[in-house]
Amino acid sequence: MTRKEKAVHIFNSGNNCAQSVVGAFEDMLGEKNHTIFKLAAGFGGGIGRLQKTCGAVTGGVMVLSSLQDQTQEDSKNLLNQKIQHFTTKFKNIHGELECKALIGYDLNNEQENQKAKEKQVFEKHCTEFIRTSVEILEEIINQS
Repeated sequence: MTRKEKAVHIFNSGNNCAQSVVGAFEDMLGEKNHTIFKLAAGFGGGIGRLQKTCGAVTGGVMVLSSLQDQTQEDSKNLLNQKIQHFTTKFKNIHGELECKALIGYDLNNEQENQKAKEKQVFEKHCTEFIRTSVEILEEIINQS
C-alpha cells in the first residue's frame, strides 16, 4: 500500500484529513506518531471545523515539523522554507489553502453540510487534498 493509499484508508476509517496525512507517515514518525495523531484530531474541518486552513495542509505541517532535525544549524529557517514550499505547491495545485473555499460548502450550516454529504464532497475532494499533501511531503522529504 502506498502512502497515499494508506492516508485515504485512514480517512475512510473515520479520521480527519490532518490525522490521515500524519498517519501515512507513521513509519517515519516512530514513537511520536501516536501523540501527533492525537494532536491532529483538532485540526479536521479546517481547525475544529472552523473551515480555516485545510486539515490535509495542517497535517502536512505537523509531519514536516516532526521530521525536522532540530540539531541542525538554522533548523527553524529550514523548516519554514519546507513549509512555504509545501503550502505554495498545494495552493498552486488546488488554488486555495482554506477548507471552506476548497470544498465550497459551509459545514456549520446544516443545509450546506447535508448538500456536501449528498455530493460526496469529502470522498471526492478531501481525499484528493490528502493525496496531494502526501505526494508533496514525499517529494520534500526525499529532497532533504
